Order: sequence, then structure tokens, then C-alpha cells
Amino acid sequence: MKTIRKSAPKVGLVEQAQIVASTAVVVAMGTITTVHFVTGSRFTWPDFISILTVGVIGFVSVYFSLKYGRMLEEQRRELLELNTIAEAVSHSVELDYVLQSALSKVMELMDAECGWIYLMESGGLILKHSAGTVAEFFASPALGQEQLPRWISEPNVLRSDDARVVALASDDYRKEDLEILASIPLVRPGMLAGVLIIAGKDARKFEDRNIGLIQAFGNQISVALQNASLFEQLRKSERLYADLFEYSPDMYHSVNRSGVVVGCNLTESQVLGYDKEEIIGHPLFKLYPETEHEHVRANLRKIFELAEDLNGVEERLQKKDGTRIDVSVNTSLVLDRDSKPSIVRVVSRDITLKKKMDEKVLQAQKFDTIGNLTAGIAHNFNNILTAILGSASIMKRKVAAEPRLMKYVELIEDTSRRGAEMTAQLSAFARKQIPHFNPVEMNTVIGQTLGLFEATAPKTIPVKFSPLPEPMIVDGDEGQLQQALLNLCLNSRDAMPNGGVLKIDCGVIHLDARQAGQFPEGKPGDYIMTRVMDSGVGIAAEIRSRIFEPLFTTKEPGKGTGLGLSVVYGIVRSHNGYIAFESEVDSGTIFTIYLPRSSKRGVGRTQPQESAEWVGGSERILLIEDEISVGVVGTDILKELGYTIELARNGREAIDMLAVDHRRFDLAILDMNMPRMGGRETLKQIRELNPSMKVVVCSGYSTTTLDDGDFAQSIDGFIQKPYELADFARKIRSALDKRRDGPPG
Repeated sequence: MKTIRKSAPKVGLVEQAQIVASTAVVVAMGTITTVHFVTGSRFTWPDFISILTVGVIGFVSVYFSLKYGRMLEEQRRELLELNTIAEAVSHSVELDYVLQSALSKVMELMDAECGWIYLMESGGLILKHSAGTVAEFFASPALGQEQLPRWISEPNVLRSDDARVVALASDDYRKEDLEILASIPLVRPGMLAGVLIIAGKDARKFEDRNIGLIQAFGNQISVALQNASLFEQLRKSERLYADLFEYSPDMYHSVNRSGVVVGCNLTESQVLGYDKEEIIGHPLFKLYPETEHEHVRANLRKIFELAEDLNGVEERLQKKDGTRIDVSVNTSLVLDRDSKPSIVRVVSRDITLKKKMDEKVLQAQKFDTIGNLTAGIAHNFNNILTAILGSASIMKRKVAAEPRLMKYVELIEDTSRRGAEMTAQLSAFARKQIPHFNPVEMNTVIGQTLGLFEATAPKTIPVKFSPLPEPMIVDGDEGQLQQALLNLCLNSRDAMPNGGVLKIDCGVIHLDARQAGQFPEGKPGDYIMTRVMDSGVGIAAEIRSRIFEPLFTTKEPGKGTGLGLSVVYGIVRSHNGYIAFESEVDSGTIFTIYLPRSSKRGVGRTQPQESAEWVGGSERILLIEDEISVGVVGTDILKELGYTIELARNGREAIDMLAVDHRRFDLAILDMNMPRMGGRETLKQIRELNPSMKVVVCSGYSTTTLDDGDFAQSIDGFIQKPYELADFARKIRSALDKRRDGPPG
């Protein structure tokens, strides 16, 4: 009875039912037998047949109940194990755990001795899990996909001595007494993901039913692989999102209705100089200067009470060290279950540099406007000076016998020439054109630049310059070189607010390979060295490496653009030259420019050639000039020279005169800047009316009007206002005497 009590709990429901059925049969047979013995009746064949029938039926019932009961119990156990793996796949994303559990369960159910799970990685099968006495099934440690036989990619049961198995199996596997193996491919959508292989010694256990079970386990493993792949993609996506959020170039933070920051990204903490813990959980006002707090409160009320987002609103944030930056703010609301704003997400973009650049561009545009204005002023002054010089020249001829009056006329001429030199420098400095490289004498350039600089320099800054008698010739653009030198002079002036000395030297120097190697792309050779030295405040060591950077300046807002020295650097490099500097705080700065010396040594400073005699003629000339004073003086001068003159006040009037008789004039003197019809259009119509007529352009603008090659070829000469009268007469005569089809003079 004790044994029965101990065994009873271990007996399943099917076994218990079988015991009950067997007991009923035994009791029935015993009852029939007992009744006969008690009553003393004899057994008859019907009784015997009845007992035998009950026994046979009972035996058959018990036998088949036991057989199919065990089958059902085995299937229940298999389904339970399969369900265990299915639950593991459903509830776990740990692939290693799922693979190990599945291999263990399938080996237990199949009563297999060895098992392996291989996964496809980097184009080959890699062993992930194994069980039993053989470590590796495949002889190759990482079987490539192109080496896989077809039976690996399909469910198969093979004997161990099969040639297909022997060809791939490891030595350890072949040494084991394993008779049979089963392989189940593991798949993901559209691809082979791996293979499950189990091997055993009893071939009977590898029946079709059990192979189906293995395949079911393989399907679960395939699902696990797909889940793991999806989870890895999700993890990568989350990491990517986190990286995009944390390392975005923009600053992010989230704020609740109470104005407390509930989250921020790493960029914001780094830009503002705080740890994230110093921002999250603290009031938003911590990130703003005190002067902005009321503005921030108003914005928070607008966002949360009116549910309005901010777009492109400019604000100022304050860093931990007190530095302020300009930001452009955009917001988006997060709503709660009641569709009310609960969180606002704020994106702040640092626009400090952009605003500075906008200011610099605006400043540069102002300079551009000033340049245009300067060129216009120079043109108008040239017209005025032309009238003055012309009048003085006529007066000089009339009062030649009056020494008392002559000195005043000569004073007018000298003063006008000085004014003409100044306007020529202004015009050259303000012009906008592609650099034209010609032989340039640096002493002359320095002298002209100092003439411009001294007009604006305070008297507390004396300028020292002693030109050398030897010509200092470089190939360059005179206007750009003037601009570079003037920028250096202005920089020195600003470095001496309380006065000082500005000194300029110019000389020839030879740079050897070692000296030239100190400069980027430096080449040995002869150079013209120009030094600009001041006794100003000097340049601090920590900013010396940045002084040539565009937009970099140490001056107060509105007092510097950060373009001056960068322009100098660009001009020097465009002339194949180099620039260096030396500086000590409170001891001044020396800028040294090295420009390649020109091989055209004979070019130097030239003085205007003057002729005591005016060369005239008797031809007919049409003077087209809108400036009344210039027209009157020009008419009188040409009449003094013997020419027949008619004056047109603008291009339209000149064309009307030529339309009546285009052959009445031998030459036209054409101003370029006129009302109603400009100089270029006037020239075009003159050529249509009379192609052989000579045309000389006389303008207060510089020769930039001739930059167009076609235009330069279509005229017969150019006279720059204000002009020397002898030069004016000579160019008119030269234009009249040359052939029309020749090059312009």
C-alpha cells in the first residue's frame, strides 16, 4: 500500500484511466467466477465464452488505451516544449538564449547525442551553439555561402556515411559512432540565415514525425532570428535618433507648463557650458540673461495659454560664463490626453556668427556705396578742375605780358593740378575692375597713397617716407597696391589713438631658399620690400595667428569690419607676393610686403611732358559735353587752336545735328556720362551715321571705360579729365592725323 501511495502521484491521467479499466475487467471476471462457485452451478460454454469475451475486450481496451495514451502524452510533451520555445521567442529578444534553449529541447525530444546551430554571418556559416561530444560539425571553421551544398538549404535526414555528409563533416564527427543526422535550414525573408543539425546513434528516432518536430523548432528559431534582426534594426534606429538628437548642430530642450526644463541635448549643454544635470530640472530662465526674462515669460504664456508655436523668433541665450549668443527659436507643442499643451519642444539655432557676417556684409555694402560715391565725386571734381585748368590756360596766354597777374594764374594751375592728382588717386582707389598688371613704380604708389592717407590722418601722427632714387618696379595693379598700402596705413592709424609715428621704407632685397621657405609657396629671387611701421599698441600674442582672417577684428562694433588685413593679404598673394609682420604689445607693429621685382627695370617715374606750343588745326570738331562750364572752356580752347567748333549739350542733340549733315564734322569729342543718351549709345549711332568720322572720348572717369575691348577699338583716342592743355591739343591733333582704320590712340 505504501508503494502504491508513493507511485500514485507519478501516474498520469491516461495511466490512471487504464488502471481503472483493467480493474473493472478483473472485477467482472472475478464476480462471474465467484457466483458460480457460491451457487455451485457448473461452468457452461456460454459462461466460459462470456468470461473470455470480457477478458479479451478488457485486454484490447487496456492495450490500445495504453498505446494511444502514451502517444498522446508524448505529443503533449512535445507541444509543451515547442510552446516553451515559442514563448521564449515571443518574450525574449536575446538571440543566444533562444538558440541555446531550442537546441537543448530538440536534442532532448529526439534523444540525440550531438547538435549544432550555425548562422550565416559575413557570407559564411559561423557556429553559434553546440551540444554533445563533437565541437564542430563542418570541417571548415567558416564555410562560405558559395561552398554550401544544396542539402543544407533544404530539410534532410541523411546517414553519416552518406558521401554528401562525409565531404563536409569534421574529423571529430567522423570518429564518433553516429549513424544519422537531420538538418533543418533556418531562414529569414528571402535568404538563408543558418542551419540546425542534430545527430544520433538510433536511426529509428529520426522518423518523419520527429523530423516535422525538428522543422517546427527550426521555424521558431527562424522567427527568433527575424525578431532579433528587427530588434537590431530598431536599436540602430534608436541609436541613430539618439545621436541625431544629442549631436545635432541645433540646441534642443523641452519645457513643461511650469517653465522647468525636462530634457535637453548634449549640443545645448556643450554650447552653453553646462552639464546636462545643471539644465534639466531647472527653470528655463537660467539659460537667459535677466533682461530677457520678461520676454521669455510672455512667450511661454503665448505657447501654453494660446497654443501658438514660435517660428524664427530671435532671442539671446546666456552661457555659463556669462557670454551671450544670438539664437533663432522654433517650437512645437506636445498635447496631453485632453488635447491641452503639456510640453513645448524648443529648437534653438546659434545665429551669432550669421548676424556678425550680416553686419560685415552690410558694412562692406556701405564701403561699396562709398566707393561708387567716391568715383562719382572724383568725376564731378574732374569736370570742375577741367574748367578751372582750361580757363587758367586761356588766361595765361592773355596775361603773358603781365607778371603781376601771371603768378596768380600759375597758382591756380598748380592748385588745380594738386586737386587733379587727388581725384586721380580717389578714382584709382574706388574703381572696380579685373586687375590689370603693368609695370608699377612702388615709390610713386607709396607717395600717392600717403597723399590720400594724410588727408584723413590726425596731425599727431607724422608720416616719414624717403623714396630711393633707384626705380622700384613691380608688375601689378596700381589701384590694388594703393588699396593694400592704404589699408595698412589706416590700421596703423587706429593702433595709435594717442598719436605716434608712421614710417614707410621701400627697397630691393634678395630672398634665398631658406628665407623664401618661411612663406607658403615661397620662391627665391629679387623682391621689392615695402615696410609699414608704427609705434602703436601692437598685437597680442594670442590673436596674431588670426589677424588675416576675414571678418576677424578686435575693434568695437561699428569701428572695424575685419576686412582690412584680409584684403591686404589677398592683394599681396594675387601679386605672387608675401606678407609678414612683427609686433610687440605697446611697442608697435611692422608689416613687410615682398613683391617680385619686375624685369622691366627701365620703367620709372615719369613727369608729364609739356609743350610750350599748342598744336592746332582748321578741322571741324563737334564737342559733346553736358557740363556747361567744361563745354564753354573746351569750345574756347579749341577755337584758340584754330578749329571750327560746334557744341552739343547731350548725345541726343549731337545725333540730331549729325542727322542733318553727317559730313560737316571731322572729329567728335565725346563725354561718356550724359543725360538723355549716354556716351556708348551716342558712339554707336555716330558710327552708323558716319563710320569714317574720328571720335575721341574725354571723361572724368578713369580708363575703366575702355575695359571693353570692342569699345576701345571703336574710338580714336582717350583724354582723361582734367587734362593739361598741351596734352589735350596733342591728342586731338594725333586723332585727326591718323588713319581711321588704325588702332585707337
